[in-house]
Amino acid sequence: MVPDRQSIDVTRQDRVTVVSFRNELDLEDTTEATLALSRALTDAGTAGTLLDLADLTFADSTQLNVILRAHAEHQDAQRPFVLAGPYHPGIARLFEVTGVTSVLDMTDTHSDGVRRVQALDSAKTSAPDEAGH
Repeated sequence: MVPDRQSIDVTRQDRVTVVSFRNELDLEDTTEATLALSRALTDAGTAGTLLDLADLTFADSTQLNVILRAHAEHQDAQRPFVLAGPYHPGIARLFEVTGVTSVLDMTDTHSDGVRRVQALDSAKTSAPDEAGH
C-alpha cells in the first residue's frame, strides 16, 4: 500500500537538484531518502544539491545518518550540498545536540540555499586546478 503522504520529492530549480523531506521521516523512509539523495548526487544536469527541510517535522538518528552520508558523498564528488530551512524546532535541536551544525552547510531559507549551492559551484569552477591552471 502506498502511503497517503509524499514525504520525499526531487525537483530541479535554477540548475540545482532540490530534494525535499517533508512530514516525518523514520527508519521506514531510509531507502527512499538514500535513493533520492543518490539521484541528486549523480544529476549531471545540475550544479549541486539542496536538501530542503523546511517542512520536515521529525527525523530520527537513522535519517541524520542518511544526511551525513550524502554530505560525505557530495564532498567526495566535489559537488555542493546545502541544507535549507527554516528548521522545525525538533530538527534544529537534533542538529544542535549532535553537533552537525558545524559540519553541514546550512541556510535559513530555500532561496538562500539555492544561491549558496550556486555560489559554491561558481567558486569550485573558478578555482585553479591542482596543477595551478
